Amino acid sequence: MDEPIPVRRDHHGTNVDEAIAFYEQVHSSQDLHVGRATRDGFSWRYRLVGDNDLLVGTSAVAATRWGTIGQGQHYVLAWATSPGITLDPDSRDAIEMAPHMPVLYPARDFSVAALPSTQHFIRFDTTFLESVAAATHGSIPAALQFRSTTTNEAVAQLRAVIASAAPELLQIGVSADERRRLNMLVADATIEAFRIVPASEVTVAAGPRSLRFAQEWMIAHAREPITSIDVSRATGIAARSLQAAFQRHTNATPMEFLRQVRLHRSRADLVRSTRSDSTVAAIAQA
Repeated sequence: MDEPIPVRRDHHGTNVDEAIAFYEQVHSSQDLHVGRATRDGFSWRYRLVGDNDLLVGTSAVAATRWGTIGQGQHYVLAWATSPGITLDPDSRDAIEMAPHMPVLYPARDFSVAALPSTQHFIRFDTTFLESVAAATHGSIPAALQFRSTTTNEAVAQLRAVIASAAPELLQIGVSADERRRLNMLVADATIEAFRIVPASEVTVAAGPRSLRFAQEWMIAHAREPITSIDVSRATGIAARSLQAAFQRHTNATPMEFLRQVRLHRSRADLVRSTRSDSTVAAIAQA
């Protein structure tokens, strides 16, 4: 298992052009604009603490802004400290971000309009959150379906989890095992609060624990050039027994199951892809 790579970043300044360039990179956008600044003048700050799976951050911009945000390689849970941020403002389903009420950014490109404000957020790596959601629902990692807003009761439970995890998540020296545990805790709470489910047709078969373990290991390593021998070694299941278990409970061989997982992941990548440099050939190669 790859070790989490802890990071702490603090970007800030008073130059509008630098802010636009920075936020366009963060939000996978080429269409962000900054308008009127506050009486104290324009300033911006963007702080991050976390690892390659989950980043906790704060973004403050002392000016109005608007434009388009792309999904990029993250799912974002965010909450504002004051009113004035609207997602999809010209849409029938516009979302007004009420103060301290978490919202999940839509899993697609969307427009945003904001007054000068501060926003706290949690950025989940797509692979990480999709893998946790798949394990929760007994499915395979795929693009996620969810509602962008949730109930007051669910918010209260989610905020309690975040509040309990935040003090350690914000410390760069937390051990890898503890950070991994806290990342999972926050991911599980977010999946529960927003009813997140993978948009996948492949499910982990009911059967002996050894079979489920083998399937879950294959799902986790599906992007690697693994073979049935690798599965056997990693799970401690004899190759013949592994083959028989798959045939009995899934009516497929281990490699047929792996191929199905990879095809569904490729389809999810194609659906998620919005950048011009993302091509069918590149996704097939991956």
